[in-house]
Amino acid sequence: MSQLISGILTDAGFSTHISHNGENGFETAENILPDIILLDIMLPGIDGIEVCRLLSTSKKTKHIPVIMVTVKKELSCKLASYISGAKRFVSKPFGVDELIYEVNNALNQYSNSKSSQYDINA
Repeated sequence: MSQLISGILTDAGFSTHISHNGENGFETAENILPDIILLDIMLPGIDGIEVCRLLSTSKKTKHIPVIMVTVKKELSCKLASYISGAKRFVSKPFGVDELIYEVNNALNQYSNSKSSQYDINA
């Protein structure tokens, strides 16, 4: 699934990096500081909820928007995702247009909030 998502995003003009477990994903995010992170809840090692919590509390990565992309559809999973710091939640199966929309929307919100942090007239 990670290869499929990477292909979709690459075709849409994004560059991607894949990590195959929670620990590696967190370490990679801290090292490359991506513009956005897509996480699955079900990851080997530490799960996506915990990775999201680590990302949202790390000084280096707390500003990076996280989208949970998972087969889990239960309300408890959605709530846990948002509580851990996720900005969006996409359920599998998803449409290509839906995924690209959510990525663009999260990136736009992040860039708007980032620029408003430095607006002296605000």
